[in-house]
Amino acid sequence: MGKKKDGSKDRPTVIGVVDTMFARYDMGAAARAELADCPGYGRRFVVRSRTVPGFKDLAVAAKRLIERDGAEVVVALGMPGSAPIDKQCAHEAALGIMWAQLLTSTPILEVFVHEDEADDPVVLASVFENRSRAHARNAYWMLFEPEQLSRRAGQGVRQGFADAGPLDYSAHFDELEPEPEPERKREPLPKPAPTSEPVAAPSADAPGEPDASSGDDAGPTGVAETTEPSPEVQ
Repeated sequence: MGKKKDGSKDRPTVIGVVDTMFARYDMGAAARAELADCPGYGRRFVVRSRTVPGFKDLAVAAKRLIERDGAEVVVALGMPGSAPIDKQCAHEAALGIMWAQLLTSTPILEVFVHEDEADDPVVLASVFENRSRAHARNAYWMLFEPEQLSRRAGQGVRQGFADAGPLDYSAHFDELEPEPEPERKREPLPKPAPTSEPVAAPSADAPGEPDASSGDDAGPTGVAETTEPSPEVQ
């Protein structure tokens, strides 16, 4: 970012600011004041501003700043009301801003302050001021000092209210590893109980064996053999 779209080197970068009449705080003035405090204001970059009736008109105004004024980043500021219909319209306006970013390949920072974020008017005014200024500074960093964003990555940085801070997971690595469970010993299977009846010894007349008391003379193959009478001696 920071490179001129038309290739010229002498023209300053343009940062766009779009605000609304509907908001109960001059968010555009806060954003412009923050940008005026950034290094290179008026020389390295300039600010182009537009004001629209309500937050649903922010998307097309930001798109025109990009396409006609050459803005390389736009800060879109608005205030959704507290009624349910206002929240629905805020969602639709956010979709329009997202779509304008995709059509132009240019960042448009959506800066919404909901009217019911604080009951105290003083607190609500501080949210308007802080969030408008913080996102204006973010727009400048995106173009000229992206390392400012990188060093704050994962730090729970908030705009409007105090930073939430990062979460700490390092204590997890100091915990002792759980001891492995001992292996369970397998108990031997119980032996079968002895029966009261004695086991009979195998009989000599078991099937498949020749019967010694039989009158048939069985040979080795189980076939009965006959003995022929010997010839008489002459």
